[in-house]
Amino acid sequence: MSIPETQKDVLAYLDGITREIDRSRLDRFTTASIASALAVSRNLASQYLNDLVRADLAVKAGSKPVYYFHRRDLERYMQVGLDRSTFSSLDSLFSQSKPAAPDFERAIGSELSLSACIDQIRAAMVYPPCGIPVLLLGQYGTGKSLFAELAFEYGVHQEILPASSRFVRIECSHYREDAVRLVDELFGDGENGGLLAVGDIGLLYLKDIDQLPVSMREVIVSRLCPEGIRANQADGAHGVRVFFSMVGERDSAEARELIRRLPIMVYLPPLRDRTPEEREELILHFLKLEGRRMGTDVFISKGAFHRLAEADYDENVRGMRAAITACCAEAFLRLEGDRLQIRTYQLPDEIIDGAPVTHDDEDLQLIDVTRTAAVQGSEHELRLLSPMIESWDLYCAGSITSDELANRIMRSTRDYEDYLVFEDQRLLARSGAYGHVVDEIIDGVNSLYSINLTKKSALVVTREVCSQIWPSMQLAHWKAEYASDLAALFSTVFPHQEFCSSVADRISMELMRTLGIELDALTRLLIAAHVDAAQVEPGSRRRLGIILAHGYSTATSLADAANRLLGTRVFEAIDMPYDQQVRDVIGRLQQIIDHFSFCDELAILVDTGSLRDIYKDLQALSDKTIGIVNNVSTGLALEVGVGLIAGRSLDEVLENAASSCVCSYRLVERSVRQDAIVFCAEGGIEAAEKIKELISQSLDPAADVRLVARDFRQLVDNGINDSVFSRFAVRAVIGTSNPQLVGVPYIALEDLIAGRSDVQVDRVFSRYLDPEGLGAFRRNLVKNLTLRNVVESITILNPSKLYSEIERAVGTLRLLTGAPIESRMIGLYVHLCCLVERLVTRTPIENCDDETFERDHADFIEAFRESFADISAHYHVEVPVAEIVYAYDYIYPQHALRKRAYPMNGSVGQEDE
Repeated sequence: MSIPETQKDVLAYLDGITREIDRSRLDRFTTASIASALAVSRNLASQYLNDLVRADLAVKAGSKPVYYFHRRDLERYMQVGLDRSTFSSLDSLFSQSKPAAPDFERAIGSELSLSACIDQIRAAMVYPPCGIPVLLLGQYGTGKSLFAELAFEYGVHQEILPASSRFVRIECSHYREDAVRLVDELFGDGENGGLLAVGDIGLLYLKDIDQLPVSMREVIVSRLCPEGIRANQADGAHGVRVFFSMVGERDSAEARELIRRLPIMVYLPPLRDRTPEEREELILHFLKLEGRRMGTDVFISKGAFHRLAEADYDENVRGMRAAITACCAEAFLRLEGDRLQIRTYQLPDEIIDGAPVTHDDEDLQLIDVTRTAAVQGSEHELRLLSPMIESWDLYCAGSITSDELANRIMRSTRDYEDYLVFEDQRLLARSGAYGHVVDEIIDGVNSLYSINLTKKSALVVTREVCSQIWPSMQLAHWKAEYASDLAALFSTVFPHQEFCSSVADRISMELMRTLGIELDALTRLLIAAHVDAAQVEPGSRRRLGIILAHGYSTATSLADAANRLLGTRVFEAIDMPYDQQVRDVIGRLQQIIDHFSFCDELAILVDTGSLRDIYKDLQALSDKTIGIVNNVSTGLALEVGVGLIAGRSLDEVLENAASSCVCSYRLVERSVRQDAIVFCAEGGIEAAEKIKELISQSLDPAADVRLVARDFRQLVDNGINDSVFSRFAVRAVIGTSNPQLVGVPYIALEDLIAGRSDVQVDRVFSRYLDPEGLGAFRRNLVKNLTLRNVVESITILNPSKLYSEIERAVGTLRLLTGAPIESRMIGLYVHLCCLVERLVTRTPIENCDDETFERDHADFIEAFRESFADISAHYHVEVPVAEIVYAYDYIYPQHALRKRAYPMNGSVGQEDE
C-alpha cells in the first residue's frame, strides 16, 4: 500500500516506541504525545493514525484518551495474534494476551518434568522457622540460577519473605583463590558484621559452591544452617533462605559430600530427559525473544523446528538458546522486510548431522512463531482416550454391562494404538533406544508363556511406555484427573481374563527391573488390552511343569535342556542350595504359580523323596491339580513334557513317565593298553621310521611308552579308527604334517627342531619321565634334531647336495616374491625336500584346482619355477602346478582353503602352526 511520507514517519515512530513498550508509561502512545513528538498538528496525527488502523498496520484502544500501537510489535510483545485493530479499552486490549505467570509457573515444564523439583523447593521455602538450605544440582545450563531466582519470587509472592527483601547471588568461582575473603564478607571479620547482618536479604544464592576449597566449603555450609543465620542477623530480621548450586551428577564425590550436610538436594534433569512438549515450548520461547529483540516476525520451517527439538546440546537449555541465536543470526543476513525465515540449512552443522532424514516436505511448511502459542496440542489424543472414561461412567450408572464395557475399551485401545504408531511423531526418535529393551522383554514373555507377540506388539508397547515417560501437558493433566477411574477400570475389565492380566503384569515387572519404570494405570490398561486384542493363546503353558533340585544350577540346567529338546517352554526351575529346607522353597514356588495363575494343572519334578511332601504346604496355597514325581532327570522331564504338550491327563502323564524312566545298567570291563607315541611323515612309512629313530635316540630307554611309526595317508583315511588306536593308548602324534586326529595332540617336527614345543613335550612325556629326565630329553633333542639330521633321515636323495639346492632355491624365492618365509623356514626346508623326492619318485600331488590357482597367482607360479630351475634341470623333473599350490599354502597358511587329493605318501590338510 502506498502511504504519504509523513504517514510513514508516524508508522516508523510507532514502531520505535512499541518495541520498547512499558505499560507503566503508556502516555507516549496518545494522539497528543505522538503529534508533539513528530511536530505535526493533533488533527493530522489523528487522521494518519486512524488510516494506519484501517490498514491493519496499527491498533487503537480506549476512547478518551485514545492509544495507538504498532500492530506487529504489539503482537510480538503480547505473544498473540490480534483478530482486530480496535479495542474499547486498554484492559480489553491487554486481556488478549496470556496473563503473566507467577514465580515457578513461569518455568517451562513446571507441571511436567520439573514438578518434583518445584515441590521440593516450595517445601524448603516454607519449612519453619526460616526454611531449609537447598543444594541445586545438575549439568551446565539446566537452569539452577533461574530456579534460585524463582524461589525468591515465590517467597515474596507467598509473603514468606518481605516485599522489600533482596535476592543476593554470589559467584563462588570468584573466590577460588581467596575463600577466606568470602567467609569474612558473609559473616563479618570482627569489625564489620557481614552480609547476613544487614537484615534485608531474602534469599542468599551461592553459585558453584564446589569451586571453593573443601575446608572453606565446610565452614560456609556449617555456618549457613538456620541457627547460624539467625545468630548473624539483626534482631527481628526475617530468616534468610540459603541455596547452593554445583555442576555434577548425584553420584559424584563432591555431591555426596554436600548432600550429607544439606537436607534437601534438588536435581534438575538434563534437557534430553525432559518431555518433547517442554523442548518445543523452550524453542518457541527463545524464538519469540529473538524476534522481539530484532523487531521482526520469526518463521521457522517444521523440519528445522523438529531438528532443534530432537537435538542434544552440550550445555542443555543454555546450549539450545545459543543454537537458536546462531541460526537467527544466520537467517538475519538474508532478511527481507520484517519477516525472518529459518530453514534447516541455517541450523548449526552438528544439529543437521545428528538429525534423521525426513521425507514429509517439512522444510516447506512454516510456523509463525510470533503468533503460535504451541506447535502441537493433545486434543486429538484426548479425544481418543476420553471414550474410556465415558464408558466407565455408563458402566457405573448401570447403563452398559461388563462385556459391553470391555468391548468399548478394546475399540478405544485400538484407535489410540493407531494414533501412537502412525500419527504421533513426537516420540519417534526417543522410542528407538527403548525399543531394543522392549523387544527383549517381549521375546522373553513369548518364551515364558509359549505365545507369539509380534514385532508390532513390541512397537506398540514401546510407544505406550514412551507416552507415559514424556506425556504432553494435556495428557498429564488428564491422567492425573482420572487416575482413580483408570485403576478401577483396569481392575474391573481384566481380572476375569487371567492370561492377559498375567502377561501384562510380567511385562510391567520386566520394565521395572530393566528400566526402573513403574507403569501407571493407563499404560497397564493399554498393554493388557493389546495382549487381549493380539489374540495370543497360551500354548503348553495351560499346564505348567516345575523342576526343583538341589545344587546351584541343577534344576535350571535340566529345565533348559528339556525345553530346548521339546521345542517349547514347558518347565520353570527352582535351584536349591544343599542346606535349604522344603519350607524355604514354598514362597518361590508360590510366586511361579501366581505368575501362571491361568494354568489348571501343575507337574512338579523333584530330585529327592523328601520333597514329595511339598504338596502338603501347597494345598493351602493353590486350588490347582498338582502332580509330584521324584528322581528327576532329563529323560523324566522329556516324558512329562511330551505328555503335557499332548494334553493328556496329569495322572496318565505321570504314570507313563514313571513306568518309562526305569534305570538300567551295563558293565564294561576295563582294558589295559600300553601308551604309545605315533610318528608319521609325508615322505611315507620309511621317513616316519627315521623320525621315530631320532626321537628314540633322545629318550631314556626306561620310559614306559611305545614309539610307533604309521603311514601318514593311512592315518588320514582311518582317523581314530586306525588299528593303532585299538592296540595302544595313543598320547600324541609327531610328524611333518598334521593328520588331524580328533582328540589326539599333534607335535610338529619343525617345532621340535626350532625348540618351540617345550610345553607340548612336557605335557606328553611327563607321564613317563621325572623332571630330571625331561630336562635330559630336551637336551638330547637339541643335539639330535638338527635340520640337516632330519633332512638326511627323511629323504633317499643325497641329503647334503639336496639341502644346499633347497637353500639356494628358497633364497631366490624370497627375493622374487617377498614371501614371509622366515617364520616357517625350518618346516619349509623339510617340505621342499619331500617335494623334490616326490617328483623324483613320480608321486606328485594331484587333482587340485589348477585353473583357479593359475588365474589368481600366475606371478607366484612363475617365481617358484624360476627359483627351482636348477633343481628341475639337475633331477630332470618339472614342478607341476599342484605342487606349487601345496608350497603356496604352506607359506601362506591363512589362504590354504583348497582341498586336494594326495598321493599315498603325501600329506593332507593344513599345517597346524
